[in-house]
Amino acid sequence: MARSTKARFVLPTRYKPEGAGSSGGFGHVTFCRDLHLDRLVAIKFIQDPAESRRLKDEFQALLTLRSKHVVQVYDLVPGPEDTVGIVEEFIPGKDLFESDIPSSLNEYLRAIWQIASGIADIHEAKIIHRDIKPNNMKFDGEGIIKIFDFGLARAEGAEAVTKNFVGTRGFAAPELYGTNTVPFSRAVDTYAFGATALYLATRNLPKNILQQPPSALADGTFRGLNLGLRSSLADLLQATMEHDPAQRPLMSTIRDKIARQLLRGKHQALTVLNGKASYLNARNRVVKLELPSVGKIEISYDMYRFKVTAVSGEVAINNKPVVVGQEIPGSCVVALGGGHRQWFQRAYVTFDVSHPEVVL
Repeated sequence: MARSTKARFVLPTRYKPEGAGSSGGFGHVTFCRDLHLDRLVAIKFIQDPAESRRLKDEFQALLTLRSKHVVQVYDLVPGPEDTVGIVEEFIPGKDLFESDIPSSLNEYLRAIWQIASGIADIHEAKIIHRDIKPNNMKFDGEGIIKIFDFGLARAEGAEAVTKNFVGTRGFAAPELYGTNTVPFSRAVDTYAFGATALYLATRNLPKNILQQPPSALADGTFRGLNLGLRSSLADLLQATMEHDPAQRPLMSTIRDKIARQLLRGKHQALTVLNGKASYLNARNRVVKLELPSVGKIEISYDMYRFKVTAVSGEVAINNKPVVVGQEIPGSCVVALGGGHRQWFQRAYVTFDVSHPEVVL
């Protein structure tokens, strides 16, 4: 026998309501236990039948989306008057709107890196979330941030259009406020990410960003945060809220830039010359390799990458000429001595880099 939620939606018998649900501008969320798999789920019912019909066509893309930082979408269930409910992974606890980020630069970077990673994964699946904001993100039981609520999600392409404003004031991109039917792109999620990153840093948003539509973010806003962001990263975050969608960076670019600052000083390289090993890392930031009267090279670690800082004589990397300022590839062979020499007149140095990953 089917059960009914407080919102008068009829559920399949496998879903047993547990606890109070919640309602928002676009629908009602019911928390249930999936009796078949004995797990908690959240079911969001979309109130607009037009949105429900559209969502059915895009549900397959949501099903295939797999990301450590995005809740899993499990199923669709029928609702009244041709509406549908999205069955999603349930994440207990407070959302990021209620969190205490940041307590340090590292904690802030780890949070926005996770959010950027989740949005990048959503975009890789050719989906536009359309409602990125702190309320739609939570820490799971292992401290991992997960993005949820795909009630407004759209597939990329010609059908990504909207008429009348949908979204959340302060986080919705300016192009979404048009009075006529307007197209939009994944750049609306990028703008919302920037607003979320700003909110998490300040626990507030500037008044002009809360206007409808928002005006431009003041120049240097992210540089002015008292967090210790590198200027290049602060400028990239600033660019996420450009009024021109075409000027906003890709979320994968943002993710990788945040990771670079998080991994500052954590790389290590190993060089081996004539059986002698040398390590290049945050404690030993310069190594000099030389074959007397033939060639020598100096490689330095600037806490982000390994670069050639001096070179003279006959030196090649992977059989190509070397110039000062050149970044060393992850694994390579440095040859001291030109190809015209006999093998015993040359020396070969192996150079291997261990690339760390962001650890949460």
